[in-house]
Order: sequence, then structure tokens, then C-alpha cells
Amino acid sequence: MSDNIYEESEDNHVILPEDENPFRNEIKTSPNLKLALSGVVTKLEKNHVKTRLFTTLEMVSDSEGLIHSGFIFSAANYAALTSINEVNCVTINARINFFGPVKLGDVVEFEANAFFDESRKRDVRVIGRIKDIKIFEGTFQLVVLEEHIFNAQQKNIQKEAALRRAREREKEQA
Repeated sequence: MSDNIYEESEDNHVILPEDENPFRNEIKTSPNLKLALSGVVTKLEKNHVKTRLFTTLEMVSDSEGLIHSGFIFSAANYAALTSINEVNCVTINARINFFGPVKLGDVVEFEANAFFDESRKRDVRVIGRIKDIKIFEGTFQLVVLEEHIFNAQQKNIQKEAALRRAREREKEQA
């Protein structure tokens, strides 16, 4: 194997985002996400997923073809979410490191492993590689909710408002 990570390899099996995604009926999370910007699932198991991000011109941040790191983060986050694969799952924290640049035309492969299966709060370790060279590593904390986050947030706001009004009434009566 060549040390040049940018060298093309004929033995890469490529599933393009616009191609048929064999896991489309099994993926519960982020159904409206654009695969061209988030990556394509190539392996889906309980608490484990592999994805591929095909870098495109829309992701380029400069005249040299550097891919903006936000796209790498987003693709890693999608891998984390898909490893848990629940409808109402949101990211609440991420500790990440970028180890190398990504350029136009690179294919980034992510592997995500989820931990603490019995808990609503889950940790997911994600590693991103270009041709076996690690360019990204992160740990994402995600929470599995019983309902959509907007509904949960609205209920929480209403609860907090009721508590605040009760405290204000107590102060007025004192």
C-alpha cells in the first residue's frame, strides 16, 4: 500500500449518495438529512455504524480545495446519531480532534460505536479516516428522548413558567 493517502485505489467499493442506499428503510434518525452532505451508511448494526462522506465542491472553503471542517464534524455527528438509530435522539456534547486536512475528492470513512445501551444518555466514539489515515476522532454525547425535542422543550418551558409564577405569587403573599 502506498503512503500517499491521496492516491486513487481501484479496490474501493463506492456507494455514492445518489445511489440506492441499502439501509434507507432501517435508518430511523435524521430522515430529511441530505446524504451528499452527511455521508452514506455502509454498515448498520446495533450500536455500530460505518459511513462514507464523499467530499464535493459545495464543501470547499478555499481555492486549494480544502474541505471546511464543519462538514467533517457534521458527518461524524450523523455517524454517531445513526449508531444509536433512534427517531428522537439529539447531540448534547462533543469532544473532537481533527488530525489532518480533507481536500476535495477525498472519501472520509467514519466508524461509530455507541456505549451505555441501557441509558437514555449515550456516549458514541467516532473515528474518521481517509485511506486508513485517522483524520478525525471524537466522543459525542447523545440523549434519546421520548418525543421530539421541540415538544419536550415546549413542555419544559411551560413547566418553568408555572414554577416561576408560583414563586412570584408566594413572594406577593409574603
